[in-house]
Amino acid sequence: MPTQFEASTPENKIEAEHTRQAHFQQWFATFASLAHSRLPLSAYLQKVTDTLREVAGVASAVVEWIEGDALHYRAASGAAAAHIGVRLPTSGSLSGLCITRQQALICRNSATDHRVDRAACEAVGAVSMVVAPVVYEGRSVAVLKLISGEIDHFGQSDISILDAFCACIAETIAREEIAQENRKLLRENASVAADLSVESSLRIEYEKKLADAMRRRQTVLDNAHVAFVSMDEAGMVVDWNEAACVLFGWKQREVAGQELAAFIVPERFRDAHRTGLTRYLATGEARMINRRFELPALRRDGSEFAAELTISEVWYEGQRQFACFVHDVTDRHVANEANERLRLLIDSVSDYAICMLDQNGYVRSWNEGARAIYGFTAAEAIGRHFALFYTSDQHGRDRPTDDLALAAKRGRVEHEDWHVRKDGSEFWAHVMLSALPSNRDGELGFVKITRDMTARRRLEELEASSRRMNEFLALLGHELRNPLAPIRNAVSILKLKSSDDADVIRSRQIVDRQLAHLTKLVDDLLEAGRVSSGKIRLTTGIVDIADVVHLSVEASQPSFDERGQRIDVQDSGQPLFVNGDPTRLVQALNNLLNNASKFSPHGSTVTLAVGPRGGTAMLRVSDEGRGISPEALGTVFDLFVQEHPPGAHADEGGLGIGLTLVRAIAELHGGHVEAKSGGAGQGSAFSLWLPLAEPPARGAPASGTPAAAPGRQLDVLVVDDNRDSADSMTLLVDMLGHRARAAYDGPRALESFEAVRPQVVLLDLSMPGMTGFDVIRRLRQDADQPGGKHVIVAAMTGLGSDEDMARTRAAGFDAHLVKPVDLPELERVLALARRV
Repeated sequence: MPTQFEASTPENKIEAEHTRQAHFQQWFATFASLAHSRLPLSAYLQKVTDTLREVAGVASAVVEWIEGDALHYRAASGAAAAHIGVRLPTSGSLSGLCITRQQALICRNSATDHRVDRAACEAVGAVSMVVAPVVYEGRSVAVLKLISGEIDHFGQSDISILDAFCACIAETIAREEIAQENRKLLRENASVAADLSVESSLRIEYEKKLADAMRRRQTVLDNAHVAFVSMDEAGMVVDWNEAACVLFGWKQREVAGQELAAFIVPERFRDAHRTGLTRYLATGEARMINRRFELPALRRDGSEFAAELTISEVWYEGQRQFACFVHDVTDRHVANEANERLRLLIDSVSDYAICMLDQNGYVRSWNEGARAIYGFTAAEAIGRHFALFYTSDQHGRDRPTDDLALAAKRGRVEHEDWHVRKDGSEFWAHVMLSALPSNRDGELGFVKITRDMTARRRLEELEASSRRMNEFLALLGHELRNPLAPIRNAVSILKLKSSDDADVIRSRQIVDRQLAHLTKLVDDLLEAGRVSSGKIRLTTGIVDIADVVHLSVEASQPSFDERGQRIDVQDSGQPLFVNGDPTRLVQALNNLLNNASKFSPHGSTVTLAVGPRGGTAMLRVSDEGRGISPEALGTVFDLFVQEHPPGAHADEGGLGIGLTLVRAIAELHGGHVEAKSGGAGQGSAFSLWLPLAEPPARGAPASGTPAAAPGRQLDVLVVDDNRDSADSMTLLVDMLGHRARAAYDGPRALESFEAVRPQVVLLDLSMPGMTGFDVIRRLRQDADQPGGKHVIVAAMTGLGSDEDMARTRAAGFDAHLVKPVDLPELERVLALARRV
């Protein structure tokens, strides 16, 4: 609001100027009268409040005396006069803050200002007020207060009046203390009366000089915390306070009478400063009444800083002067720049929707990420309630209101849920709603940060689906292997039975081939689960590629012989070594060879080229078969992918797992596999690339396999809850020349073991009640008794992964047989028992 010295309209400018000058003349006269007053301190303070109330035109004026931690109403005028003698605590009041800071403070509205004691303000009718400290010898001794019943009644001019009266009161306190000291000295020693008279004269002279100095400074504020300088019409320094010394680095004596611009204005702006002053003096344009400017200012050391100048035109003894208050606003500029950078940063974020909400949840800001995620522009979103982004179900549960209440109570709410875009589509959102500190009006705000997590949620769903598929494949493989076990046992029995019937022989061969094919499909299913879950494990060492080639060709030869095909191995003859798992490498190369045989015509030739290529070993399998279309080349290594639908070609069987497994094995060895083809009917070439390794150091030759002990008849216990599997395995063991008996659960197995004490136990793992792991624990405890002998215990299970084998080995099993059990594997276990 305009101060009492400002003209509210152009027509009243002359009248306001006359009023202002008259007011200052009245104030100067009153101030001079008080400065020369000889009243006692209490009477003097009361006169100060009466005079100050009259000069300032306010409801009340009060002198609050500082007594320890309390303020004593020592003098008061107007409505506050009834409260003389009241004591109030300094803490929690504007006067207390004024004492702490030793500077004048203004309260524009006591109802909203948190710095005031509102109860005390209501008692004295203080709606707005201004307070200033009375500082004597560097400490605050009292507070001078002006009170108004109107809102925002006081301005900078009132602070000037209060500071001048505070200086006068401080001088009176000094005079009062000196007078008391003089009276004390007179009482103690009358002989010093002459000296006191001289001191009194000197004191009067000092008071006169002080009054003159204060009269000269009657319109300026000598504030220790704000730089104050003044200049005359010629631009020369008239006054320069201590804060200006600190801010600019120049002492008052160094700048007094010198051009102000030369000390505080950077050189590049000085001509403009002089020109502006000359123009103002000539025209009086833009009358200087508390005008504010921001411009660079100069320190003594040559550094510049951002300064805010408040300039006022004042008159003293008929001469015009210009009073300037200077503030260093560098911190403000830094804060503004930081806020602007933060705003630009927030606006540039596109992955997060960031918006500000008021205390009722209405949008107040909107960044680019919010537009990208929600689809609303800033103009469409700002001013609308943030419930706009919630689903109809959440509206029914009043979720927006609950979120605001929880954020206000806890400080932050974080959750993931569905949110709605402008087009009505929903997305999975991670939302963080945080409460912000209250502003000056006591209102609470919020910041809402949202991220679109739909892609992550879909990925998690895919991972969960993949995990369920792997679990299903493992379960399916196990369940399929159980019925395959008795079929394999029956086929093995048929092989041991001699028969001349051609139909029986051919039927047995058909069952044997189809059983092998079905077993291979089950193995492929389990391998698919291991590939997709990353559970393939390697047992690495230095491997000779020649051994891998030999074993792979040997394993694939029956398939080639059946189709009348030939394998042409083209070896460079150079020794090649890689760091890898020989079993997995043979598996990979065997898959490539079988794949080439499968898709090549009868009587064709498949070429296996082996040789070094830079720092890698290359194994390339080339065929003359059906070839691969260009569209399918990019997907041949994907899981369960086949170029043609099932049944399109007679040779298309399988599950589309083999090439995926080859790629996984290659990558686990630090290599890769690639496929090339000229198209349909042009054949294919699959290349396996593996990093070369240093050949192993020469050592002692490996010892030979110990010879088997002479054959002897063994007692064998077969334990399986699948009766067909147990009975067929018992019959097969009997046909191999041993004595076998069956048990169909864990307790019966333990009873039979105690009764017979067999040399071999073929033990199923997955039995109801007592599992195979429970049974072997009991068997090993019995075998550890004095006189007990080691029994060969082989696990029979549909689970055949590396982890499964490691688990049975740790449990004390001597062998791990994967159902359906091949006859050679069974014979290997029986041979192991003969050597014990």
